[in-house]
Amino acid sequence: MLTSRQKLILKAIIEQYVKDAQPVGSKSLTHLPYLNFSSATLRYDMAQLEEFGYLEKTHTSSGRVPSEKGYRYYVNHLVTRDQDVLDSFPLIDELFLKSKMAKEQTIEKAINLLSELTNYTALAVGPNGQSAKIRKIDFIPLSDNEAVILIVTDHGHVQHQSISIPDEADVEGVRKVIKTLDDLLKDRNIIEAGEILHNVFAKKQIETFMDYQEQIIDSFINAFSKFAEENFYLSGVTNIFDQPEFQSRSHIKNFVDMLDRRELIKFIGQEEGLSIRFGSDLTLIPMENCTVISVPYRISDEEHGTIAVLGPTRMQYSKVIPLVEYIASNLGKLYKK
Repeated sequence: MLTSRQKLILKAIIEQYVKDAQPVGSKSLTHLPYLNFSSATLRYDMAQLEEFGYLEKTHTSSGRVPSEKGYRYYVNHLVTRDQDVLDSFPLIDELFLKSKMAKEQTIEKAINLLSELTNYTALAVGPNGQSAKIRKIDFIPLSDNEAVILIVTDHGHVQHQSISIPDEADVEGVRKVIKTLDDLLKDRNIIEAGEILHNVFAKKQIETFMDYQEQIIDSFINAFSKFAEENFYLSGVTNIFDQPEFQSRSHIKNFVDMLDRRELIKFIGQEEGLSIRFGSDLTLIPMENCTVISVPYRISDEEHGTIAVLGPTRMQYSKVIPLVEYIASNLGKLYKK
């Protein structure tokens, strides 16, 4: 059990180390107004914190640096939301309130903004569209032999699929087929619509219009499969390489490999609220000195996504946490418009 003074000292050491990545000595702490203690007292408590496993002593300095255990205690008991971060909220509000873009573009812009505000790597896993209902199926001829099928859901997701029209086929005949499918699949969710397309009845409906119904069926199945994929957004990949902890080639390689394989998805969005995972938690990812902060956003009981920031364990938690929470809350509202 840490004393109140030890908690203050641990908080001060972590926040100073976050700023400059330099080991913290007792002398530098004496200049802090809320640590009005003698150097001897500070040294004693720092030694105690090291013995408890919250601090570590480096070989190159007499100062201490936080251990992972120290960071865990800090984020669970000591961190406070930085009030200065409120100055960034109007930028976020403007993005969501004035956006005329599609939802996917808005998410991408939000992730870019989060990366810029934190100077870390930001990412989001959006909801897949399997539970969405089909609002409209449209047919857009591009020429006598090419056309695009558009499928729009009630969540605002749009998928398009190109089709070829044989010389012997009639464009108007294809349009009638798409109209038939629009009537057949409207207000059905994606999973149900896919099952209907496999149904013999649907194929017989199409056969009354043309001989190449398999291409139409396949086009719709391909479009529906895209709805089932998780939407993955990423920004600021190179930001983390500006941190001193990520200067080695091995760290850079591990980081890039992890993103390529999207392994990070396995470690975010599992909790109901704020989640902070440290290097030792990422058992399948060899990323020491790395932390992932994530917050889920919920659209419905079936649909949810996650927004996250990845950076060094020496992260500005007091700034990053409220930013991630605020953007996540806005993303949830975005889908309810």
